[in-house]
Parts: sequence; C-alpha cells; structure tokens
Amino acid sequence: MSTPRGDRGVEHAAHRTRNDFRASQQRSGMGRALGLTTLSALLPGLGLLGTRRRGVGIVVVTLAVLGLGAAGVYAVSNGLTTTALETAGSTRTLQVIAGVLVAGTVVWIAAIALTALQARPRRTTGVQKLGLGIFTTLLCLAVSAPAALGVRYISAHVDAVGKVFSSESVGASGATPTSAIRQDTENPWEDLPRVNLLLLGSDAAEAREGTRTDTMIVLSVDTTTGDSVMFSVPRNLMRVPFPREHPLHEVYPAGYDCGDQCLMNAVWTEAEKHAEEFPQLYAGDALPGLTATREVLETVLGLELHHTVIVNLQGFEDLIDAMGGVVVNIQEPIPVGGRTYTDAAGKLQLDPTSDVTWLQPGSQRLDGATALGYSRSRVTTDDFSRMRRQRCMVAAVIDQAEPMTLLQRYPQIIGAVGDNVATDIPAQDLDEWATLTLRVQAGTMRSLPFTSSNTDTVDPNFSEIRARVYDALHATPVPPPPSTPDDAATTSSPEAPAPTDDAAVTTSPTDDAAISTGPVVDELEDVGAVCD
Repeated sequence: MSTPRGDRGVEHAAHRTRNDFRASQQRSGMGRALGLTTLSALLPGLGLLGTRRRGVGIVVVTLAVLGLGAAGVYAVSNGLTTTALETAGSTRTLQVIAGVLVAGTVVWIAAIALTALQARPRRTTGVQKLGLGIFTTLLCLAVSAPAALGVRYISAHVDAVGKVFSSESVGASGATPTSAIRQDTENPWEDLPRVNLLLLGSDAAEAREGTRTDTMIVLSVDTTTGDSVMFSVPRNLMRVPFPREHPLHEVYPAGYDCGDQCLMNAVWTEAEKHAEEFPQLYAGDALPGLTATREVLETVLGLELHHTVIVNLQGFEDLIDAMGGVVVNIQEPIPVGGRTYTDAAGKLQLDPTSDVTWLQPGSQRLDGATALGYSRSRVTTDDFSRMRRQRCMVAAVIDQAEPMTLLQRYPQIIGAVGDNVATDIPAQDLDEWATLTLRVQAGTMRSLPFTSSNTDTVDPNFSEIRARVYDALHATPVPPPPSTPDDAATTSSPEAPAPTDDAAVTTSPTDDAAISTGPVVDELEDVGAVCD
C-alpha cells in the first residue's frame, strides 16, 4: 500500500528538520570547541574546566595562576628593572627559568591539544576536523613562540657571560677572579665605600708589535650614591713608576725612562718581553702585561684597582651597532677614515686625497664604525682631545643603555659584549654590579683628565697627581642642570664635505702652537658639561 502524498511530505519535512538540527548541533559544538581551546591558550588548562577533564584543568590552572602570581608579586615588590637585572646577573637562575619555560610550554601545549580533543563534537565532518586541527596547531605555535624567544635570549646571555667572566680572560694571575664584595650581608658593598674599575681599550687587530693600551680610564664609584669620577690617563705619560715588588722595578728603579718609547701605553708590551726573558720572575702570572699595567696605574693614581674591564676597540663598533647607535655632541670637526702618514718631522698627517668623512659640530647619532673613528681620531687634534672624546663616549653608552632598547636588541648586544669584552669581575657578583649600574645612571658622573694643561707628561709629578685624585674623590658633587631634548639627537651623522685646499686638514699639534680641540678641560667637571 502506498503512502499518501501528504504523509510523504510530512516525513520529508521531519527529515529535513532532523538534519538541520544535527547541523546546528555540529556548528554549535564546533564553536564551543573552538572557544574552549582558545581559553586554554589564554591561560593553561582554562578550557579544560568545560570538559570531562575538569580535574586536570583545575590542577593546570592552579599551577599557572600560582606561578604567574608569585612572579608578578616578586617583580612588583622588588621593582621590574631591578628584578630583571638581578635575574640577568645569575646564570643559574636563568638556566632554571629556561627549564621552567620549556616544561611549562610543553604542559601548555598539551593542555590546548587535550582541550581540543575533549571539546570536539562527536559527529564532525572531515572539514571541521581539519579546521579544528589547524586552529589548535596555530594556538600551540603562538604560545610556544615567546618561550622559544626567551630560551634564545637566555642562551645568548649565558654564553656571553661565560666568555666575559671567564677566569682565564682577565686577572693578575689567570686564577679564579676574587670578589670585592661580601655576599653574606644585606649590603654587599658595606666594606667597600668606593669601587675602582679599570677600563682598558686595546686593538689586537692593529699591525704593530705587542699590545698597546691606548685607552686607560679609571672609573671610581661611590657604592652608596652611585656618584662616580672618571680619571683619564694619557697614553704618552712618561717615567711611570713600577711598584717595588714588581720585577721591572729593578730594571727601572727611577721610573720607566728610556726616551719617547717608554710611554704608559708601552708598559704592557715591556712586561711581556721581560716575562719571556725571565719567566721565573713571573711564575703564576698568566698575564704579565695586564698585571704590570694595572699595578703601574695604581701607583700613578694612588688607588687600589679592584677590577678590570678590557674592550677590544675594533669590536666596540659591533656593540654600538647592536645598541642602534649612540648620540654624542661633537664639538669640533673630526675626520673619520682616510689614510695617514708620518712626515719627516715625525708628525702624523692626514692624506687629503684619501676618502675621509668629516664629522661636523653638533649632536648626532653615530653608528659603530663612525663612533669608533670619532673616539680614536687624533690626526688633526691631539691625544688629549681624543681622551675627552673617549670619556664622553663611555658616558654616552652608560647613559643611553635603556632597558627597553637592551631588551629589544638583546641577542645582538650581548653577543657583541661576549665577543669583545673581558673582565675579572666574578660572575656570581654580576647581580650586585647590575644594581650598582642603576645607581651610577641615577648619580652624578664627573671627569678629571690628566692632560698637558695640568700635567707635565714628560716629567710628571706623581705626588701631585695622587693629590688631585684624592681631592676629586672627596669633592662634593654638584647635580647637573636638567637637559632639554635636542631634536638633532635623532639625526643621522652627515658626511661633511672635504675641506678646501686652504683649510688646515693635515696639521697636528706642534711644540709652539696648540690646536683648538674644543673647550680646555683640565679640572674636575661634570661629564655633561665636558661633552655638551
């Protein structure tokens, strides 16, 4: 018996209704699955609370909230910047953080995947399964990217710390560096009201025999206030005294005096040659050149030098480039690049036909190569002008080391530091030094150069030099006036046109005429006043 046409219509309508209801259920179920999976991506395990794996979700969410909450409370109470610096100072803590990041990310990804599986509707089409799978994969990649970046940053940092703070890189004897602070007190610096840091710049790539330290700056820091004083020692200082206990004191009892070859920057090479000839006198000293330089500077300035930092000047440009450049106020035309030669009178001259870039006065942002050239050029000026520029460059780098810039460019910056900087500061003290750096940035920075204006470099009075150092350290610092933003500070360094034929471009200081090198600075003065 056939079904009436009217009844068939009712059956067809009921069938369509059931299909539409099932499709609607599938769509709503897929939307729910997508939503719960997204929740697990926002907070590990949150989406699982809406599935049959609710217990697992509670455990994962609780662990995530407690971990994030504890880290947040610690960072806020300790200060975000201080927390970041202290964490960066402990490679062990960083390695633990890297392990937690990896483990936490694995758990997070597992929670997202489990949520997608538990929330997926029972009846799904192949297209819906594929769509949910792609969506879940994208969420997993999104949450794993920050962890991968963090592990990359940590790996670069730990690697650089291993290079910079290697016990074999710097030190009087090549032994494990000695800490100058106390780790068992609330104030590790309480026994050290001032810490003195020797900054040496050398260029091993230069075609000359031995190592010459053309940049010698001592930074003395008040560990309570962060106020600091920079002392610049000229490379051409003569008759420098070796301490009585040093083997070279027997060779030069009246000071390092053998003519214009016995300069302060030749002490390193002299000690290395002497150690090769008489190794028994330097037993246990892996770096006799550094040891001699350090001990001579201690005698010259009357200061105990607690730690040393050596910077490869050719690698200095890598650091500046990694920082995105550095802004300095140029006070006089400075040639960068080009060829130089020594004339018949022994004077350094600039070949006007060579490719030279002239930096003109004004505030400019310099890239690495230009910053290095600016800091080292002396063909049209003199050593003392170069010393001033080097002090200004050190101050600019310290002042412009902004936390956000360091964070954004960190792998490049820390890589440049690791390849070109070495110090005898123990790695376990890095967190305390990082905190001290914040005080230095907030404090005053003054400068006292020893130049031909205040020191006879040929026959120096070292008692007078030590007295000036003492007075500088005990003078009351005057805070500098607030500076105003300079629109020119963000401009690129222009390539100045080559001077005309009648311009003095190949001159160098003569005995009876001084070349203008900007303001004469031979007294204790704020670095801002010197450089601006």
